Parts: sequence; structure tokens; C-alpha cells
Amino acid sequence: MIQLLPCLLLLLVCLPAGCRDQGDDEAAGFNEQSLECLSCHHVELDLAHRLDCLTCHLPTDAPTGYPDEHEAVIAAPAHPDNATQACGSCHAEELEMVAANDHYVLTGHIMLVAEAFGVALEPGKEPLVSQLSSYVNPETVQQLTQDLLVRRCLRCHVYSRGDDFAAVAHGTGCAACHLPFSGGVLSSHQFSAPEDDSRCLSCHYGNHVGYDYQGRYEHDLNEEYRTPYLADNTDQRPYGVEYHSLAPDVHQQAGMVCIDCHGQGNVMGTKAHPDCLECHLFDPGTKAPESKVQNEENQVVFVSSATGEKHLIPQLQHPAHTSYGNRFSCQSCHAQWTYNDAPTHLLRIDHEEFDDFYKLSLDGSSEVLRILSSQVLDDGDLLEPFMSNKFSGEELPGIWFRGFGERRWEQVLLDETEDGSVTTVRPIVDLRLSWIDYDEVSRFDNIEPLDGIKRSRPYAPHTIGPAGLFYETRIRPYLVDKEND
Repeated sequence: MIQLLPCLLLLLVCLPAGCRDQGDDEAAGFNEQSLECLSCHHVELDLAHRLDCLTCHLPTDAPTGYPDEHEAVIAAPAHPDNATQACGSCHAEELEMVAANDHYVLTGHIMLVAEAFGVALEPGKEPLVSQLSSYVNPETVQQLTQDLLVRRCLRCHVYSRGDDFAAVAHGTGCAACHLPFSGGVLSSHQFSAPEDDSRCLSCHYGNHVGYDYQGRYEHDLNEEYRTPYLADNTDQRPYGVEYHSLAPDVHQQAGMVCIDCHGQGNVMGTKAHPDCLECHLFDPGTKAPESKVQNEENQVVFVSSATGEKHLIPQLQHPAHTSYGNRFSCQSCHAQWTYNDAPTHLLRIDHEEFDDFYKLSLDGSSEVLRILSSQVLDDGDLLEPFMSNKFSGEELPGIWFRGFGERRWEQVLLDETEDGSVTTVRPIVDLRLSWIDYDEVSRFDNIEPLDGIKRSRPYAPHTIGPAGLFYETRIRPYLVDKEND
């Protein structure tokens, strides 16, 4: 009977008010106003958040009772602008933790592009997003770069709801990771730990780390070169662009999920990214009390906190780890493939002559797809070329396209860092910015990053597998250089 109580309580929450009698109302524990809300909004709540609706959704200008207008209700209390008021009384520690977390503020992503094109921002002074603006008529490369960031690049930021494609729409703030979405809409109010497909990949898709963990690589953008060919069937594009199915990471094949390695301290706090050696060169004498790695019958196992499953962890035995391990990152030999598409062309167009650009309609943006379909295919009402500021919601003229010089995954790219170590890299800053205005005048053409900016940057591809017999072929150029030194 005790085990049934949580299910019965959730059932009461899900029933509309008209289906309950007075006794049920009292048992449910909701006040009269919440019962009125639930008569229209059929939501499921987890027991920890089984609160009256206005506990979280009450606007600041209506301190008591129900606000005069329904529109005044806070629709997204977990949004960063509302989280302190709505979530802070219970989750002050968590809010303080995420305030400096790159998942939450995207400092690393924003600064990468800003520094490449000379945009002056001050990390730590205030949220970087508040230092960025969109520009109808950018006069400098720096203004054009800011417009690119807020209207195209930062759809994954927790200030934004993502894109309209079914698999990439997500909540804002805390809800981006902790509330489930299905088919592009919120499916329940049950807060839970992030899940790979429904939460993590809503941002980590489209040739970003995380997508590769699943063995996914975006197709070319030209519609006629896709396999299988899908004529006007966007239902089969939950991420906006179809993907090739390549070899997934061995950890994913074993059943491990993202939060097995990326725990709260990393995903929400400022703890460093996980180190492979924490598991694969396990020292029982240094094991932390909360460690998921255990010794069992002379075997090292990993206990998943997400699934409860145990995974056998192979320990480093090959002599190459002793010979080269201190200089080469694990991915240098063990990455099966990497993202190395480049250069990335980002083009803003303000005019309405799109026939020459229709091949870019499937570039991963639902705004671009809708506008080009209406303009070129006469698909529905004719839409003007306006794209939204992802933070203010304001619609501004011009739409940003994305394209590539080439798209490849075969070659694992390596580079030597300043300290002499070698790691995997991708040409993520190999960008080209352009703008064609309303009069079809090219105002900025193929602008490249500033001199001295490295186009390829270190990253950790999540495509781990056996190094194979020819691992030295990949790292040999750096061995020769060292010997010559």
C-alpha cells in the first residue's frame, strides 16, 4: 500500500478539477486557485515539486492571490531571469553553483567567437548575453558578429527555447536540463536528472560533442544528396538535418549515459571535465568516498548512478601508455573519427531573392526553412526574411544562413599545444562572415578571424574505441619532431 501512494498522488494531480469531488480536493492538498489551473492544464508533478501552481508561477507584481490577467502569470519560472524568485527559496545552492557554469552562461562558446572577431566583452562582470546586441544595420565586423551570436548561434543557450524541430525544443534555465520535452512541447512537470536523447541532445546535436557519442554526423545540406531521400518530409528531421550513423563511442555501446561521467559538479558547477585516467588507471588508495569506481573480486567496475548497471573497466596495460601517455591525449590514439568540417560560412541576407540560396534551406534552422519554403516554393503564406533575437524575442530583418566548404569525418586532426602535448582538434574557429543588405549590396564579404587567431582548437571527440594496430601512424609526425629536437 505504501508503494502505491506516490502513484495515487500523481493521479490526483493529473485529474481535472471537474472530475474530483470535494473530498478528493482536500486529499489532493491543492488550494482552490490551483484546482482551477489544473482544470485546463493537465500536468504531472513529481512529489518534490507538488506545490500550488502560483508558488512558482506567481508574478512579482501580484504578491497575493491570482493576477488580474492570465498573461501576467510567469510562464517560465525556471528562466534565468525568474529563477532567483521562483526557484531560489529552495535551490539557492544550485543557483549559486550554475552562475559560473559554462553550460548555464556559455562563456567559453561566446568568448571563442567574440575574440576571433575582436568583440570586446568582460567575462565575470555581468552575464555575457547582456553585453551582446542585435543590429539592424551593423557598421562594424564586431556588430555583425554580435548579431550572429544572438540571432543564430546561441539557440542552445538556457535563455532560449532552442529551435522548433521536435528533438531540439527545450525549456529555459533549469528546465532546459530537468524537464522533459516530447515532440517539441513540454510533456510533464516531473523534474528529473538529464537524459541523453530528450535533454542532452537538445543542445548537443548537429556535429557538436554529444552527437558524436551516439555515432551521428549531419548529412550534407543539399536536399538532393541525402540518403534516404525525403521529399518535403520534415517529420523525419527531428534535429533539422538528417544524420549519418557512424561508429558510436564504446562507452555508449556499453550502455553508459552522459551523466555517468559528467556529474553535477561538471554539468552544473566548475569542476574540471572528467579524466579518462580516473577510471582506466584506477588507484584504490586515492578513491574518493563518492567514487562510482569500485574494486570487486580483483576487477575494476564502474557503477552507473543513472541506471545502476555495473561496467567492467579495462586498465591501461599496453606499453604505449607508458611510452607516449604523458604527451598524447587519450583521444589522440583512441578517437575513431572527428568533426573536421571547414570552413564554416555564416551569411546574413536581408533581401528576398532567395532562389540562389535554396540549397541552404535545410541548414539546421527552422526559421530559415520556413522563410525559404514560403519564398521559393510558395509553401503557405509569404514570410518576410526576419529572424528573432534569441534572448529578447524581437524579430529583426535579415536571416543568417550556415554552409561549409567541405564536410568530413575521416581524418582525426591533431595539433601540438603550447606545453608540447598533442591532442585532437577541430577547425571550430575557421569561420567566414558575410552580409548582403536589402538592396543586394555586399556590405561584408567573407570576413575571416583576426590575424594570430588559431582556427583549430583542442576538443575531446566522444568517439572512443580501440586504438588498433596502426595507432603510431597517426602520431608519428609528432614523434619525429620530438626526436629531431
